[in-house]
Amino acid sequence: MLKPNMGNLLVPDMPLMITGQNRLTVNELMDWSDHSRDYTIVQCIGGTGRISAKNLELSVRKGTALIMFPEVPYRYNNSSNSLQFDCLSFNGYILPRFLHSLQIGELRAFKPEGILGLLLREITLALQSRHKDYIWHGSTLLYTLLVRLTIESERYSKVERSEARLRLTELVAFIKENYQQDLSLSLLADQMNVTEQHLNRIFKKEFHMTPLDYLVRYRLLKAKEMLVQQEDITAHEIAKAVGFNSASYFGSVFKKYEGISPIELRKKFQR
Repeated sequence: MLKPNMGNLLVPDMPLMITGQNRLTVNELMDWSDHSRDYTIVQCIGGTGRISAKNLELSVRKGTALIMFPEVPYRYNNSSNSLQFDCLSFNGYILPRFLHSLQIGELRAFKPEGILGLLLREITLALQSRHKDYIWHGSTLLYTLLVRLTIESERYSKVERSEARLRLTELVAFIKENYQQDLSLSLLADQMNVTEQHLNRIFKKEFHMTPLDYLVRYRLLKAKEMLVQQEDITAHEIAKAVGFNSASYFGSVFKKYEGISPIELRKKFQR
């Protein structure tokens, strides 16, 4: 993980700021104690088990994400050989009242799908930047993620998920696997065996965007990863690699969503 220790960037009068990023492996029954000073989003990237706090207990498996509070005794109990987590820590003086107002409690789990998954990936990408303001950009995205988490109103503690929800999750996975291809709304609707209008309606209800909006956002995320991580690749090559028909169209869509051109973004990350 990049930037595992961000030093003393957080000062007492900061409202909300990311303070660290690391990876945690749990090999046996253990208490959560090393991160007691900060709030943390942990995302399980391998293994299965359970985590408890006070009178609450949740199952944990690959893909589960949780928000954990400082000074709360959490306890892991892994049922596989180990549990692995990507951890994003943060703090700030607004958080106690802010999270309370968002109805985010001391053991809140969610599935990072749709816009939530995109935001988590965006935060990780932002923390790879060498620009002097990278920490502010990542913290702004984190604020958005916390608000969107409440808007989504997803309660992972629900045992049952609707058939439509499961099928939409499969469709999102299909988009991620095939985003480089020429995907149309008609083709995506065929994957679900529904009409285009019905797909738009149920996808927007679940993820607060249309399937084509999600496709564009995911393509742009992959494009930004390539811009940052592959300095020798051209914008034209990136456009083709992520599924845009032309470099000019890619550039116009990129600027519409990001506010700057692909080349300007690359320069920003290289500062």
